[in-house]
Amino acid sequence: MKSMKGLAFCLLSLLAGESIAQVNIPRYDTAGLNGNHDLHLPAWGPYSKGYAGISHIPELKSGKRFDFSVLPGYYRNKILVPNVRFESSYFPWNVKEDLSKIVYRYELEWKDQVYTDVTYQLIDPSTVLVSVHCVNNTALPQNLSLNLVGSVSYPENYGLFTLQHDNDAKWYNAVGYRSVSYAVKKPTDNLVTDGWMRGEVRDQGLIEGRGIGQGFGRQAGDKLEYEVNFPQDAVQGRLLLVYTMKSGKGSALQLSGLLNQRVDFKPSDTLAIAEIPFTAGKDRQRLAITSLGGGDIVLNGFALTTSKGPARIVPATISKSPVTEEDPKAHTLLLKYRDIPMYYGITWDQEPSRIRTIQNDELDIYMREVTHNHVSKVLKGNMKGEYANVFIRPVELQPFSSQTCTALISYGPKDSVLATLTKNTPLQTRFAAQLKDTISAAKGILPEGAPYLFTNKMLKSALFSNIVYPIYTQGQFIRHFTPGKWWNSLYTWDVGFIALGLTTADSLKLAIDCLNAYLTPPGSQSAFVHHGSPVPVQVYAFLEIWNKTQSKELLSYFYPGLKQYYEFMAGRYGSSTTNVLQSNLLKTWDYFYNSGGWDDYPPQVEVHKRQLEKSVTPVITTAQVIRMAKILRMAARALNKTADLEEYDKDIQRFSTALQRQAWDAGSGYFSYMLHDSSGRATTFFKDPRSGDNFNKGLDGAYPLVAGICTPAQQEGLIDKLFSPRHMWSPSGITVVDQSAPYYLADGYWNGAVWMPHQWFVWKTMLDLDRSDLASKVAMKGLDVFRRETDASYYTFEHFLASTGRGAGWHQFSGLSTPVLAWFAAYFKTGTITPGFEIWINEQAFNGEYTEYKAAISFDQATAPHKRAMLAGMNPAFDYQATFNGKPIAIARMAKGVLQLTLPATNKSGTLLIRKK
Repeated sequence: MKSMKGLAFCLLSLLAGESIAQVNIPRYDTAGLNGNHDLHLPAWGPYSKGYAGISHIPELKSGKRFDFSVLPGYYRNKILVPNVRFESSYFPWNVKEDLSKIVYRYELEWKDQVYTDVTYQLIDPSTVLVSVHCVNNTALPQNLSLNLVGSVSYPENYGLFTLQHDNDAKWYNAVGYRSVSYAVKKPTDNLVTDGWMRGEVRDQGLIEGRGIGQGFGRQAGDKLEYEVNFPQDAVQGRLLLVYTMKSGKGSALQLSGLLNQRVDFKPSDTLAIAEIPFTAGKDRQRLAITSLGGGDIVLNGFALTTSKGPARIVPATISKSPVTEEDPKAHTLLLKYRDIPMYYGITWDQEPSRIRTIQNDELDIYMREVTHNHVSKVLKGNMKGEYANVFIRPVELQPFSSQTCTALISYGPKDSVLATLTKNTPLQTRFAAQLKDTISAAKGILPEGAPYLFTNKMLKSALFSNIVYPIYTQGQFIRHFTPGKWWNSLYTWDVGFIALGLTTADSLKLAIDCLNAYLTPPGSQSAFVHHGSPVPVQVYAFLEIWNKTQSKELLSYFYPGLKQYYEFMAGRYGSSTTNVLQSNLLKTWDYFYNSGGWDDYPPQVEVHKRQLEKSVTPVITTAQVIRMAKILRMAARALNKTADLEEYDKDIQRFSTALQRQAWDAGSGYFSYMLHDSSGRATTFFKDPRSGDNFNKGLDGAYPLVAGICTPAQQEGLIDKLFSPRHMWSPSGITVVDQSAPYYLADGYWNGAVWMPHQWFVWKTMLDLDRSDLASKVAMKGLDVFRRETDASYYTFEHFLASTGRGAGWHQFSGLSTPVLAWFAAYFKTGTITPGFEIWINEQAFNGEYTEYKAAISFDQATAPHKRAMLAGMNPAFDYQATFNGKPIAIARMAKGVLQLTLPATNKSGTLLIRKK
């Protein structure tokens, strides 16, 4: 996606006659988004799934990756191997939003007594400067060592076989079908996990690592159809079908189109070829494959040829050993990997040094075992992997001193790489300006925000370092944000929160990429890209993007995909089974075990334990779909899609009524999980079988508050539950389960812990309800809990124990913790405007000094008019007054510069104006 320079959106009608500077709103070229699930980032980045450092993607479509890491240690003693999959004493320390500079801190002696700061700085698209700042803050001299290691990585399920055939044969992978259908329909037909294609299987034992299976061939009527291109002048040909059948049962297929005949398949545990000679029919551009029933087939693909030459399946080897060219005197090392188009080169400036080869797959244990082997040039381990190694030792540090070592990595044609590496100027002289360059601190931060700056920096650094490649989805390898590198996968709701975090981290373009990664064009096989808990955070991310950009291009582009996402969640798209019960209460158990991201939420656990997925509904799914409809209704209104407004209104009424009439349990004060009879009618509240209490005393039972459908009494009662120390308010924030419930645990994963994402929903809801005091209570508690832990441990933990506030779970987590970034920006950053879910900003502008703000806003008209609050970060040097449609409104000052505004109880659009007194 490219921002078109020079184009500005001028708020002429809004700002006429006012001394407010025009706001520059970039126009977005959405053509770069369509069909692309990748991130717009450099080829160099923190993409490794093995060891922290810098990685390079030579060809995006290949899935291959070059990794480079620095392993610091004490000479002939302890070595620190920065494994991204578990705690290993390294920290993402400072990462620039565009990945042009990445800093990791390696703690050799805690806390900052002996450490190295390793910085990777992008010089140009082919070159990375590596600087290692070694620091000794002790009274003793220290001897350090540095191991620079480089290796190549292949994608998971990389095909280990290929089809050897005549040159005229054309190969078609089975996944490249025009259409597929199974005789037995599945709920996942229109929501395939991970954005794979329907029927797709991935396995390294297949050619190209993928094929079609998932029970294909078991039922008569399973059908695949392909577009093929058989020469018009050819009469005779051969079809080479490549398959496996491990079921031990034969199967038959009927071929039609290009050829018309039956094929019987024999079981085969390994790849086999079914060779079918044929006389071409008239339809030379279509091949249909229809199952006649039998055993499960994994169809890898087929080749079409006119020749009679032999065809066989042969190994396709992986080669991780480079051809090297070493020049120890010049301090250069060239690497040429067989399956990488060009050369990698490394040069360094430190002596003494030695070039070595490490022949082992992992470094965590092996490097500790061989740390005393400082003689061998080749360290021979299990021979399952290979690392090029530059061993620099010792780096001598006097007491209370530091030293910087530098290296350079280059990629390109051999002559170009050598020219980059072999300039006569020392690296530290050649790149003196870059070595002095620092990552700019956040701008516009209020003085009260200073105590949280370190936490904000560490969480942003974790966020921008938690990017991996390759992730496979929709037939392509992509770069992708992940909640933490322990999760090497897509994650729908986590990445929704990552997108939310990016909107507050000066990275709107990446937020747009993250949203785009999970949406599919209208009519797509999958309604959206799904992995994990189906909490539709993408629609909230879009609302944030809209309220910051007011981009009509993005609105027009994203709305169809978001509506398709909504229709699946509401039970109307394709194979969706979310709304199969007469009660109109929604459930998503057919797609994931987890309804709200809360793995051990008590009633959810009980549903699966008792196998009640067909008859029990949670609350959160219906509540989220209601709020989703209200947000998309505002978008539809902005696009003048009146027919869609009527559809959303009917859904909002239908689902709201379902919750109110069937799920409200006045006795417990919560909305309830509901049991249904065989006809799909809601019958009874789902209760804890041990105590008889309602099983939904927790956040799920309070979610209609987020949907905005509660009566005044319900609203008052649920707010009390959320903020009462007897119920969900703990010393660390809002717990997931009511502390008074008999099934509350002190040691659970979600049950007994405090997480940030659902607190973000509560925070936004409190703004919608004009409870800025409670919104602030949520945000400041979250900021304080996160700050205390990060200041102490440098970690950005996944969750926090309710009783102590200490962090737990993944230690370099970013996904669901990004609300901390939003809270920091909302309360401490000048120029930040923060509404809830019910305000749609049509136009807005600050003046140049942030002493004046003007906006045209509209409201969620599907909710009855009521007072709403929003936050505004203004210049802290002045006091302010505010009006809505020319009438004064209530305004309160929090920190200097942060204003709480109360908008009138209306759903009529209007103009908000904030001015200094």
